Amino acid sequence: MKRKACLVFIILSLLALSGHFWTFGEEVDLTKETIVVGGDYYFPPFEYEDDNGVYKGFNIDIMRAIAIEKGLDLEIVPMPWYNALFALETGKIRAIQGMKFSESRSLRYDFSEPYLTSSLAIFVKSDNNYIVDLEDLKGAKVSVQKDDFAYDYLMSVGGIELLESETHEQAIDKLLSEEAVAYIGNRLTGLYTIQRSNYRDQIKITGVELLPSDYGIAVAKGDEVLLNIFNEGLSTIKRNGTYDKIYSKWFGEPIGLPESYVRNIIYFGLTIVAILTLVVILFYHWNNLLKKEVAKQTQNLVRESYYKEQTLNSIFSGLVTFNLEGKILSMNEKMVSFLGADYKNAMGCHYKETPLDRLFYDRDFDHVLTSGRYRKEVEKHYIRDGEKRILEYNMYPLVMEGNQIIGITLTMSDITEKKYLRKKLAMRAKLESLGLLVTEIAHEIRNPLTAIKTYVEILPENFEDKRFRDKIVEDLPQEINKLNRFVTELLDYARPKESQKELISVSQPIQEIFSLFSKQLEEKGIEVTLDCSENLLLYVDRQQFKQVMMNFLINAVQAVSDKKSNRKIEIAAAEIQNKVQITIEDNGHGIAKEHLERIFDPFFTTKQGGTGLGLSISYQLITENGGDVEIKSVLGEGTRVEMHFQKGQGVEKIS
Repeated sequence: MKRKACLVFIILSLLALSGHFWTFGEEVDLTKETIVVGGDYYFPPFEYEDDNGVYKGFNIDIMRAIAIEKGLDLEIVPMPWYNALFALETGKIRAIQGMKFSESRSLRYDFSEPYLTSSLAIFVKSDNNYIVDLEDLKGAKVSVQKDDFAYDYLMSVGGIELLESETHEQAIDKLLSEEAVAYIGNRLTGLYTIQRSNYRDQIKITGVELLPSDYGIAVAKGDEVLLNIFNEGLSTIKRNGTYDKIYSKWFGEPIGLPESYVRNIIYFGLTIVAILTLVVILFYHWNNLLKKEVAKQTQNLVRESYYKEQTLNSIFSGLVTFNLEGKILSMNEKMVSFLGADYKNAMGCHYKETPLDRLFYDRDFDHVLTSGRYRKEVEKHYIRDGEKRILEYNMYPLVMEGNQIIGITLTMSDITEKKYLRKKLAMRAKLESLGLLVTEIAHEIRNPLTAIKTYVEILPENFEDKRFRDKIVEDLPQEINKLNRFVTELLDYARPKESQKELISVSQPIQEIFSLFSKQLEEKGIEVTLDCSENLLLYVDRQQFKQVMMNFLINAVQAVSDKKSNRKIEIAAAEIQNKVQITIEDNGHGIAKEHLERIFDPFFTTKQGGTGLGLSISYQLITENGGDVEIKSVLGEGTRVEMHFQKGQGVEKIS
């Protein structure tokens, strides 16, 4: 046994050593191979082909300088921008020589140290005086380069129709031809194209620069060896002055600003400075007063912030806010009590790194973010200190101006005791009701028992009578069934029963009930109209919902059966104010006004032989499933039953 263990150890050691040597053997000397680098074939002055077909620009000079410093053999290939992105992702090229950094792009590529700051600008025609920022472009057509950073940014802003072009020059042409009211793209590239094509009198820049951000070399995700070489090369050319020479070559002089315009800006600036200096001197005393007022207002803001914090901490529900990534922005002390003292400083953490992960459903978080619709009164069971608890939470989107969702607000409270007390009170009410109506119960039970007892007592004397035997065979089962039905309904009313809620389509159980009654409805000549959308969802107990619908349908059938003709029942389901309304309407004999007030009382009935428990049980089941019911009736004209339930949202399991 020891010999086997020793042999296994030796084999594992050899495998580990061989893996170690193999890893070192995989290291590649990049100076011995040609590294293919891609770039946009027309993105001046960064990279472009001139009239002679020479590929040049600021990015090309930077890459060549790095290649010289690091001894690299670079092949720089111009191509359409979207092709460059695809080539890098599929491994056809090793790098893109210039790309604007963004959070979304950093998920797909690794970026070098930045060697420039790049920004976007809004270009409009010179006679356009109404567009000054992005808000003015809502609902308008805007020209952009395909797969450019501006495209990703404007898609996130929303509300703008984007026209894509292969190059910036083609995108600017769409502005000139008035296919688009504006062009948004790289500021320097746009100015270069305008100056080169002599569009200065036709196009202008409006508003401020957009999203100034880092600009650097992009490599495939995880290509750290090549990235480190590029970073070392950039550091070297910045240190030895090569970078400054390249920068001066391409950006040493202002682009697109005439000398007279610059002089006017300087003159205007000096004038403003002089006026401001004079104002400061003349109103020095006023400035001191303003400082005191600012200090006073600051103190008020601090006090107001403190009051808001105290208000949030004093509410009974836990409250927490998240950003779009699911990171915690703020929470009150009640929420800390749900999470535990260890998570008091959890701001900035992702909710999955905290106990919040088990206090609500992930699908609700995703649903609110994507649809912008809230989730309300959702119950979640969880274990706390070894005890099963019940939470109820509400989740709402945080919305800025323009209906832009920037996060989520979550409130929750522990309703374990509340649910227990509610169930206990309901049970007590049932028992009190049963106690008050014990006489009615005894009467309902005694009637069939009396009939059975009478038949049994006279059976010996009339046994030979065939008519008597036929009568007893006919009546006794009816009395026994009547007694059994009453006891069953009584048990359904009296015993507590947990609802097994699930997401169901409203139309399916209604269709099943209609199929069950179709033969009876046809025999009675009753015309039934169904108007139920298959897309309406409810979160209820399926069997309890069917029982409720069956009870109301039976009542409607009985109500119209007294009519000689034109017997009609209408069943409909529709969404009204974010709730599902289900109606059952008949043109039967109707219900007297004085009876409507007691219609849901246990044992109250106006029907011969009725128990008076059907509608009471239906009311109980509706409320237990989060709904409400109202009955409207006019004597001699008909009855309308209206039920309202919360609309089911999300799709987990649909029955």
